[in-house]
Amino acid sequence: MREVTAVLEVISSISSTQALDEVLAQVTEKIAQMVGADGCAISRWDRENDTVVVLADYVSPEVAVPEDDVNDVGAAYPLAYYPATAQVLNDHLPQIIYTDDPEADEAERELLKAFRWGGVLMLPMLYQGQAIGLMEIYVEEGRHQVFTEQDIALCQALANQVAVVMENARLYQEAEEGRFYAEAIQVIGRALASDLDYQRIVSNVADFAYRLVGAQFVCVAVPEEEGLRPVAVAGHDEGYLAATHLADALAEGKGLSPLSRAVRGKTPIVVPDIQQEPTAPWREEAEARGLQAMVALPMLSHDRVMGVLAAYARRPDFFEPEDVAMLMALASQAAVAIQNARLFAELEAQREALRQVSLRLVNAQEEERRRLSRELHDELGQALTALKINLDVARRALPDDTPPRLRHSVYEASTLAVQTLERARSLSLELRPAMLDDLGLVSALRWEVDRYEQRTGQSVHFEADLADTVLSPELEITLYRIITEALTNVARHAQAQHIRVYLRVENRQVVAGVEDDGVGFDAAGWFNSPAERQSLGLVSMRERAGLLGGRLEVISEPGRGTKVRVQLPIEG
Repeated sequence: MREVTAVLEVISSISSTQALDEVLAQVTEKIAQMVGADGCAISRWDRENDTVVVLADYVSPEVAVPEDDVNDVGAAYPLAYYPATAQVLNDHLPQIIYTDDPEADEAERELLKAFRWGGVLMLPMLYQGQAIGLMEIYVEEGRHQVFTEQDIALCQALANQVAVVMENARLYQEAEEGRFYAEAIQVIGRALASDLDYQRIVSNVADFAYRLVGAQFVCVAVPEEEGLRPVAVAGHDEGYLAATHLADALAEGKGLSPLSRAVRGKTPIVVPDIQQEPTAPWREEAEARGLQAMVALPMLSHDRVMGVLAAYARRPDFFEPEDVAMLMALASQAAVAIQNARLFAELEAQREALRQVSLRLVNAQEEERRRLSRELHDELGQALTALKINLDVARRALPDDTPPRLRHSVYEASTLAVQTLERARSLSLELRPAMLDDLGLVSALRWEVDRYEQRTGQSVHFEADLADTVLSPELEITLYRIITEALTNVARHAQAQHIRVYLRVENRQVVAGVEDDGVGFDAAGWFNSPAERQSLGLVSMRERAGLLGGRLEVISEPGRGTKVRVQLPIEG
């Protein structure tokens, strides 16, 4: 009955939802107690390194074994030194060894004596016909406990149950790690895709890779005409990149570096042990800094190499297949992000070039307006003034018997000269008010508001506060044109009773606007209707603001008036 209770306790521990190390600790204790042994250990078979690694180790408190001599959890024992243990794992058969048995394996006996054990029952832990670990049940030195066939069969069954728990835990951990890495790659992919800054992207790629695989350092290099150029590094390369002269890395010749091979072959290059590579400058520099493994992955987008992602480590065989797969996924996403950033940069450069051309055209237009304005005011105005004076003199000099028709013609010519002079002056002001150049923007706008009130009979509330801010000529003429165009629209379309014009400085920006309480219009619909756009001149206003890096906003609804607001950055 006691054995049944013990077995149930072991099974209960195996079936618990605790962490694996806690489960194994309970199982080793209860199995030792169940068979009356003095200790129990569970180890995992590391096939890759051909060792057994201790996962749990129990020693009865009644055993006089110094705690320092107990097997440490995490200790690894090479099977090459312990053939009996290897035989248990390979043959899938339990084996009992006593220290006083001269026929037992000597190495196993010496190990038992080192830990002051008198004997051990070793059982393979089988999962689906494969040994995945080892269970060892110890008896104290000086005891010669006999393990019955029933004990061995029961312990073997429990060992196999523990193997199931261990394998399930491993599979769960792999699944969790896979899910974690998949989610990490998704998050990283979204982060890279949402960024269009090239340098920030390559820096993030290096940092993400460095943190994901835990390498000594990670670098991103891009191919150029003269070779590879590092553009981002995460971790500590200790001068390796500078010493290896990556600018010459694409040259032909013996000892081509893994980075160059990855770029030229468009395929991942994994170097498990750098010391096995052909002698070359890059290898010598790597060995001098203790680097022993590396991986280089091309960043491909539509079969075009956008760069190479390389990671270095100070331990041979550092990079597992999962690490390489994860870095490949990251490199693929990085390639797309880098290409998008480059395309965006090219587009921005083209937009800036177009903006500069447009700005020069606008400046040339304004200069031509200034020239025409002065010619109209100075040359044509003076000529018309002289003509009027001469006509007035001629009219007064006419004899008394001059025919009325001729006298009337001279009078009409004088009147026409006055009208033409006024029109020339008006055109001169519309082309370019001299006040803008002579007295500045505020005075020119105040004068424009006065003219508006005289022409329309409408009252305008004008506010201006630039706080002694000096605006560039380009800013002044742009603001002047936008405000005057907005006032023209109010006069033509708004039917407003109250009009407000303002000009001020906010956070290194000059803000100006025109507001009215007129009939308003559907601003949102208007901007989407090409047929309507030509009527209000808002397109040219928006384009002018955009040329200086500003923004024009139009807020309006039918029956609720209109607000035109422009923000322009102040240079310097």
